[in-house]
Amino acid sequence: MNRKEKEIETKRRLMEATEAVFSRRGFAQATVDEIIALADTGKGTLYKYFGNKDNVFYTLVSHKHSELMERMWSVADDTEKSVEERMADILAVWIEFLRKNTVLWQVLCFEMTCTNRGFSGVEDENGEVRLVSRWGKLPPPEEQEGILRYHRLLAEENKPILKVYEEGIRQNLFCEMAQHKDIAVHMFLAVAMIVFFHSSGDIEKISARDFAANFVKTRLYGLIRHNNEL
Repeated sequence: MNRKEKEIETKRRLMEATEAVFSRRGFAQATVDEIIALADTGKGTLYKYFGNKDNVFYTLVSHKHSELMERMWSVADDTEKSVEERMADILAVWIEFLRKNTVLWQVLCFEMTCTNRGFSGVEDENGEVRLVSRWGKLPPPEEQEGILRYHRLLAEENKPILKVYEEGIRQNLFCEMAQHKDIAVHMFLAVAMIVFFHSSGDIEKISARDFAANFVKTRLYGLIRHNNEL
């Protein structure tokens, strides 16, 4: 194994160890020592490749995020299917992903975005995300940027279903009360909360596809125009 191959193999082990440790302990309780022990490498190696614990976590979730986005955009761009079908298919991908990465995405949503410190990511009309404080003071700019990168990931994840819902608005599919794109975002977030906080019991027995189809059907009930309204 040459130097490049060894580097790739070491990074792979670090990523696998990072996922295992953070999935078991969250961010605050996870330690670099646990990660390097599981990866069978040294602390200096982790710092060389990633710099710190925050960066190694971000590397892991950003890679998973990229794979998720590729799958969701593939569904969103399939114009052979109806708006309702694509919304359900996007949510099915989302549910499958969250079931596999529940703890990691809970950590991302609640720890790394610092919502517990009163911070929120607000997206403006140009798609730029800025950090605002609901209480207390914002951190220094450098720390803000570290927090914002997680908010940007989350803001991007609802774009595929938002695009499809906006297509429905342009097609005059929805009644007047439903012609607001935030409805799609709220549906997307609601599914995440259901998976996060109802991860055991009968709901886990329902396939992601059936769960998503029923969710879209019930949430859009009364929002879609009937033939006599067109």
